Amino acid sequence: MSDGAPSKPIKDASTVIVLREAGDGLETFLLCRHHQSGFMGGAHVFPGGKVDPNDKGASWHARVDRTTEEITARLAETNTEVGLGLLVAAVRETFEEAGVLLADTAEGIDLPATRQRLHDGASFSELAGDIDMQIDSMALTPYARWITPKMESHRFDTRFYIAVLPEGQSASHDGKETTSAVWLRPAGAIEDMRAGRIKLAPPTVRTLGWLAQFDDAKSVIADALSRKPPLVRPQIVTGNDGWFLALPGDPEHSEDEPVLPGATRMVFDNGAWRDAP
Repeated sequence: MSDGAPSKPIKDASTVIVLREAGDGLETFLLCRHHQSGFMGGAHVFPGGKVDPNDKGASWHARVDRTTEEITARLAETNTEVGLGLLVAAVRETFEEAGVLLADTAEGIDLPATRQRLHDGASFSELAGDIDMQIDSMALTPYARWITPKMESHRFDTRFYIAVLPEGQSASHDGKETTSAVWLRPAGAIEDMRAGRIKLAPPTVRTLGWLAQFDDAKSVIADALSRKPPLVRPQIVTGNDGWFLALPGDPEHSEDEPVLPGATRMVFDNGAWRDAP
């Protein structure tokens, strides 16, 4: 039977799949969350985090390259306030956690020093004014939307976006919420999970499996733009043989229509997530 736990508050969040082309293939940037983190401790994740109230502030209207209506449509959202908040949160979290700024600035800005100011407590909106930040909304391509199952103590409505590492920038972990970072080929990351070298969450596994089909970022973005971002609401299902994660379209899921290609259920086996037949 499916999870019947009482629903906990769900917070909007943004996650950014940062890509780069290396050699003859594609790599994505993964951060290892601190083992004592209250959510996904010890797991390798894409940069991201929850939307803060300040991410929706009116001051951001002058710091984005398009109207909030255009941004909302671009990010496949319907509420302009939510759309703006998700965009700013995506840029803020990617800069804070990975040191990658998806925005233009005044010339001569020291990005590592600016990032350190953010870590030291400066507000992102304050920094935006200091460095004359202009957010490039086209740098983010919507890919998918996952909502955390009811069983989790922290629940998020997370929008996944794709971004290419800007020329001249490098990525690194923050040394606070994350303890290390690595660029990996998508298929290699999945293999590392299966070998027990890293931990991955189900949305990350399915995203990496999708990325593994492509050799360049242009093809990834084109594929993402070819369809509406799927809304994935996993459900925990328990039975005589244990438990599994049901995705929309599974016979044990409350939603009949599949929203992702491939298997509709995932199982946790020997420390790794895999699709179940």
